[in-house]
Amino acid sequence: MAELKTISLESIRIPEIRVSSILDEEQQALMQSTTKEIGLVQDIVVRDLGAEGYELVAGKSRLQEIKTLGFKEYQVKVIGADEKLALIMNIVENVARGSYDYISVAQSIRKLRSLGSTPEELERIFPWQRRWIQFIEDLQDLPEDVVQAVRAKKLTPTHVQLALNLTTPYEVHSGLRSAITHAWDTGTFKIYVQNRLEEILRAKKKAETLGVAPEIPPPAPELLVQYGQCLLCGYQKPREQITTQMVCEGCRDLAKYITGQLGPPEEAIQEVYAALKAYFGMRQAATSPGPGPIKEPSQG
Repeated sequence: MAELKTISLESIRIPEIRVSSILDEEQQALMQSTTKEIGLVQDIVVRDLGAEGYELVAGKSRLQEIKTLGFKEYQVKVIGADEKLALIMNIVENVARGSYDYISVAQSIRKLRSLGSTPEELERIFPWQRRWIQFIEDLQDLPEDVVQAVRAKKLTPTHVQLALNLTTPYEVHSGLRSAITHAWDTGTFKIYVQNRLEEILRAKKKAETLGVAPEIPPPAPELLVQYGQCLLCGYQKPREQITTQMVCEGCRDLAKYITGQLGPPEEAIQEVYAALKAYFGMRQAATSPGPGPIKEPSQG
């Protein structure tokens, strides 16, 4: 049951674990101007704690705004709810807005588990599948600098997902620190991860060939994001040399086969030219007509 009641704003305590929505500058300015002119459009919601006062359920930004305007008392909606129901109501309101602090969501998920929520119940509360809920919950267990970067929206959960493809906890943390330092978006960070994995794989293959322990070079973040993997030959190339073109399956397979046998494209094309020149030279020597002059690779 809910009732509207005017209470002292100082009697409202904000729980430590709750989901916080994030307002952009335009939303913040709109709320400020609207509140100043006509008051709150949406009620602050609290739950009654008896002698201990009230606990905020929904409306932290609204509460802060009316305090800024100098109000000491205000009419709020008082509900009868236990800790679990109050947290669920807070989550539903803030997640529905679509802009929120993922770390506060992670903490709220874990709190709900401690209050008895089952995986099935969590799937009903959150608009996500079970694996993603678990992934979001685990964000709070990352190193503190990464946690703070996610909270400040310098990193997204997608950054973390990409980083987890790296080979060791050190590589994961190092990659995420680089993403923070260089303010990489997820597209750029994906290139870093792909190239770093390729770099580690090459080092391991070289060590295996030599029969020695692998020596993994330290990551060079700025250099790694300058290169991308060609989908045809599989080699790392400067990003400005990689183009997107329509390629049929036959051409793709031919290019992969040749570069797989003969090495990088620059070397492979010379080997093919030399082989064709030798082959048709032998045919002409045997009086069989050839296809005409063989073009130098530079002639296209």
